[in-house]
Amino acid sequence: MKIGLCVTLLCLFFRTTVVQAVDRELIVVPLPLEQPEAVIAATRPLAALLSERLQQPVQVRYIASYQDILEQFQRGTIDIVHLGPLPYLKLRQMKIGAEPLAVVNEADGAAAYSCALVTGFDGPSGVARVKGPLALTQPLSTCGHLTAAYLLNRQGKNIEKLHYSYLGNHDKVALAVARGGYQAGTMKTVLAAKYADLGLRVLAETPLFPGFLLVANRANLPPQRIEELRKVLLGLTARERSRLELGKYGFSRVVEAQYEQLERYQSRKGE
Repeated sequence: MKIGLCVTLLCLFFRTTVVQAVDRELIVVPLPLEQPEAVIAATRPLAALLSERLQQPVQVRYIASYQDILEQFQRGTIDIVHLGPLPYLKLRQMKIGAEPLAVVNEADGAAAYSCALVTGFDGPSGVARVKGPLALTQPLSTCGHLTAAYLLNRQGKNIEKLHYSYLGNHDKVALAVARGGYQAGTMKTVLAAKYADLGLRVLAETPLFPGFLLVANRANLPPQRIEELRKVLLGLTARERSRLELGKYGFSRVVEAQYEQLERYQSRKGE
């Protein structure tokens, strides 16, 4: 009798948890690559599409700091997050239920991207001539310290011997370098192209990194809902993608081995 009662109570508990997760508003947090208004505007169409397909409210929330994003994911206040490969690895290492959903394809349809070391129109002619100061995005950004250290090291230069500052996002890096406040900076290559008319030039580019991805919080979402989300993202039609900004080039399956290669590189660097 007592065993039967316990089983019934457990079933009711899990059923209630699943119902709450399915019925309540989902919180989606995009990566703060650019200024808040641009990031929110780019993410809202995807949130609206997910809400329509899942029959569940979806809200976009902007968080400026990568570290704050990871901490809020751990506290359970985020359901779905948009991350680059380095912050995704940090989240995975925290072992708090990060479930990769899909990779966000780039404009060429690839599930990979590169970062670049950029300078102004009158900046140094090559990486070997970079003396600083450097403008970087954030410590957990793949296109930040990791990229700068890698590209400088290829020319025998140690980033720790140069002055560098974290400015917050790629837009701020681009503008700071273009205006001459910093000799060089690092950012996503495709975003650097947006500032070519301001004289921004690419000095060097990294090899391809595994792509940005959407990650679900297993502590908040039941397995069935996570699988629904994955199927929606991977099965979008051309017409549905045309409504999007984030995701307009489609989504691809996550290949964990590609992120593990980056993780091994990080381990070799002692970070």
